[in-house]
Amino acid sequence: MVESIEWLRAFIFHYPSLEYIVILLGAGFGGELALFILGFLAAQNVISVSSLIIFSFLGTFFSDTIWFLLGRTAIVKNVIAHRYAHTTISIINETMQRVSKSNHLIALIIAKFLIGTRVLLIMYIGAKNIQFQKFIRYNALAIFLWLVVIIPIGFLSGFGFAYLAEIWENLYVAIGFILLIVVLLIVFEIWLKNRLAWMNQ
Repeated sequence: MVESIEWLRAFIFHYPSLEYIVILLGAGFGGELALFILGFLAAQNVISVSSLIIFSFLGTFFSDTIWFLLGRTAIVKNVIAHRYAHTTISIINETMQRVSKSNHLIALIIAKFLIGTRVLLIMYIGAKNIQFQKFIRYNALAIFLWLVVIIPIGFLSGFGFAYLAEIWENLYVAIGFILLIVVLLIVFEIWLKNRLAWMNQ
């Protein structure tokens, strides 16, 4: 994790013109971890906060739209209907319907914070022929809320890393701080998944 942050920092430093592409692709296809790392780098002035917010939104919006449109294709509909995939997707869908009370907006917001469900749920929604305009509105709000939570966590982690490294002049303490934040995020997502599974019983 630390090596990937250092590599990305060096890459953006040597190729600053590619900063926007890195943010677009990272936020669009890298999920929470990529957004956390980008927020971390923004705290250290490697990338600008305004660029991070704008291009993270655009990258996620673009990738979600692709998954939604793919969900409307015959190939994906056949995969969803296949007996092996159908069971898993049905479990995810039933859980989301109970938790969100069949509200697509709430389901999209929840899916943004659960690792591994975002793409599946968006493709499933696309296969169910929800109106494209409604999906765009709901998804834009869900992305905004997701960014409002994840970017500050990454930013504060990056700020805390620099602060601790400067005070203690000990890289291992700062690395431990990063790992603690990542572990807490993972524990929260596991707790949320278990909570949703319990509510589905």
